[in-house]
Amino acid sequence: MSYRTHVISISTLLVLPGLFASFAPHARPVTNRQLCAVALENVDLQTTGKIAMASGTIQLRPVMSPFGIAVTPEGRGVFEATTTVKNLPEAATLGAQFNNYVLWVASPSLDQIRNLGAIINNVPITARVDFVKMMYMVTAEPAANVKGTNFKGAIVLVGRSASARVQNLAGCDIYDQQNGGMGG
Repeated sequence: MSYRTHVISISTLLVLPGLFASFAPHARPVTNRQLCAVALENVDLQTTGKIAMASGTIQLRPVMSPFGIAVTPEGRGVFEATTTVKNLPEAATLGAQFNNYVLWVASPSLDQIRNLGAIINNVPITARVDFVKMMYMVTAEPAANVKGTNFKGAIVLVGRSASARVQNLAGCDIYDQQNGGMGG
């Protein structure tokens, strides 16, 4: 058997996509707008029980760059998180010390937490987030500009991105019982 070595020039690689596109005239390149619409994720904010009727929604949309989706220097995707809440009562109903509601994003282990800003009913706020797995919380706080990264007030709404809802079952009791105690 003989093997041939083929050398493909850079110019050939640049011409090939155009050649294939000419055979499929109905095919069009995907635009950033189309990619953004496909990659949209909605996260529901659900009450923790402290407020019966409150709810909210977060729309995660990837931030676009000239090279596709924007990423951090560490390689994490960057998203615009647009949050809208409704039916939040006055924060003071949870305690006299509370004057505002604040939106937070955190990693599932809560080792990284960021204040995304004050939030009020039916007024969307948008902030950039970049965790791989994200948890969101709305808390009642004494002030909107809580210093540091730790919330101090009552948590009233919570939500998790789809990536944070995916859990590995290895190490869970039910998984161990089904696999003879091997744990994966």
